[in-house]
Amino acid sequence: MKIQTSAEVTSLQWDGKVIDLNEHHNIDLEFSAIDTGGGFKDPMLDFSIPLKNSIEWSADQPNISLTLADPNNKEKQVSFSFSGEVTVSDQQINGRIKEDELGREVIGFVLNLLR
Repeated sequence: MKIQTSAEVTSLQWDGKVIDLNEHHNIDLEFSAIDTGGGFKDPMLDFSIPLKNSIEWSADQPNISLTLADPNNKEKQVSFSFSGEVTVSDQQINGRIKEDELGREVIGFVLNLLR
């Protein structure tokens, strides 16, 4: 199973430093997993956050905290943190969150975006 969707990033922290984002900042999400009927095996969430301003980034494996909101219902939000490999360019941040750091709340949030 592979699904693609997007959400709004309402907050982003990089190694404890708050990154100033403009209002309605999007994040592209791609969730993939093996659907076993009773749950998901080997879930992964790939993400891409476009950047408008050049920001000085440090650390290849930063601690990142995100809060995401449903673009159609701002009251539906999920907050989570992870430490993992990310790729940063002048234009975007790309990363992957694997099963050991991907909680049920995040998976449920992404699946609910499709409804």
